Amino acid sequence: MLPSHITRSGRDSRLSHPSASWPPAAEHDRRYAWWCGAGWLLVACSVLVAGHVPARAEDMIDNVLPAHCVAHVMDVPLMSHSGSPVIPVEINGKSGLAYVSFTQEDIGVFADPVMNYPVGRTFQLQTIAGQSYSFATTIKSLHIAQGEAGNVPAIVVGDRLETINDQPVLGIIGYSVLSNYDVLLDFVAKRMILFRLSDAPGCTAMAQWLGAGVTPVTLIPNARGVLTGVELKVGDIPLRLEVEPGSNASVVRQKDARTVGLTHATLHDDPHVRTVVGRILVGHRHHFDNVTIGEWKDRALDVNVEKAKYNLLGMDFLRNRRVLMAFPQGVLYLTPPILSKDRDPRIPSALATHLATATVHETNGSTQ
Repeated sequence: MLPSHITRSGRDSRLSHPSASWPPAAEHDRRYAWWCGAGWLLVACSVLVAGHVPARAEDMIDNVLPAHCVAHVMDVPLMSHSGSPVIPVEINGKSGLAYVSFTQEDIGVFADPVMNYPVGRTFQLQTIAGQSYSFATTIKSLHIAQGEAGNVPAIVVGDRLETINDQPVLGIIGYSVLSNYDVLLDFVAKRMILFRLSDAPGCTAMAQWLGAGVTPVTLIPNARGVLTGVELKVGDIPLRLEVEPGSNASVVRQKDARTVGLTHATLHDDPHVRTVVGRILVGHRHHFDNVTIGEWKDRALDVNVEKAKYNLLGMDFLRNRRVLMAFPQGVLYLTPPILSKDRDPRIPSALATHLATATVHETNGSTQ
């Protein structure tokens, strides 16, 4: 299987999208075309939601969002909160699941032969473990909750389908779609809500909707303007981490670990860790107790220190929280961890997390 985490190092071709329009291709690169494709999905969802009966002002959406503050909404169940979040989708008439990934820049699909995806241009990919290659394709029809789109540009991220609870995992819903919305991942209630704010007065205090103890964190763009990073300080030293529920562990690359003072001698006594990301990264699991993120100071965080290409804030931190990625506002809102009322079994699959699955090996040989 090809590495499934995609960030493009560049676009070397242009792809037309019959369901969307934009200025001539000579004036815009292929990324614009992909994002316009996601924008068409937004339009489709808006039309469908606009046909609903207007909600009463006292109504709440999943006991979290005041309905009068929401102009358009898609509300779907999270089928797992132990591994990567997955949601129900329909692709080319086939029902199944899709992972939700902030750092996956485009919609991804798994190239099952039955799906008969057309093969487009081959290009280079940048993954957390290094570089790889894949090809572009087109989804004939995509359904997510109340939204649908046709002839959607996509990227092939693997060559075999896995299943979760007997349902096939068909693809990955990435940044090109999610960034059009405020995205609430409620890992406690196991719901994902994609919404757009209305113009109603008093509808800007989003943090208050999530409950007590919420901290806002400014989203930091990368060199391509993708708003998926946050600043995390170890002591007084800032690091940029990508917010990624597609990894079951948080990762700090070795270069940044040295910046915060971790030496080979320091890591020698830490547990060994192996992370599967298409290939295997080998490193150490280190415990910090002086981490600051947003208004939370001197917190504890375990990270994998590995020869990675960038840093990740993964599910070990996000699990059991309400996580609101307010992309239009450029802010991440986090609640403190809330104990879930049920205990979902971790899915025993290499795709339990679509990006990175880490296993810790203690020095005595036992495994976590």
